[in-house]
Amino acid sequence: MNFTKRNEHPELPSQALVLYTDGRRSDSGRTGSGVFMKTNTEEFLYRFRNPYNSSVFRSELVVIREALNLALDNRASDTWILTDSKSSIQFLKDWSNVLDMLGQDILLKLAALTQTSVKNIYVENVND
Repeated sequence: MNFTKRNEHPELPSQALVLYTDGRRSDSGRTGSGVFMKTNTEEFLYRFRNPYNSSVFRSELVVIREALNLALDNRASDTWILTDSKSSIQFLKDWSNVLDMLGQDILLKLAALTQTSVKNIYVENVND
């Protein structure tokens, strides 16, 4: 089954904080990212522009970092970050080789979430 943004993942607990992410680049080189945040009571959409000529990969990493910022602010016991960027997940999975500042910032935020009241953090590719 293929899930699209704003559709509920079948395994999500009703009290989970769900963050759908997407990074894009237009043909003109403009890049942007967005996070759709869903709680058990509210829904929010956050959109922002990235520097010109950023790659789609970089835009995807930026939006994952922003999703983690939202997760840190909300402190739900279950947090799901759903992305369509398999390459970002693969990049972060090899955490011992992540040397750039953005990747390290993401890993630090993931570590910070594990030190708070968050019990479960899931980062999944919604296209598989």
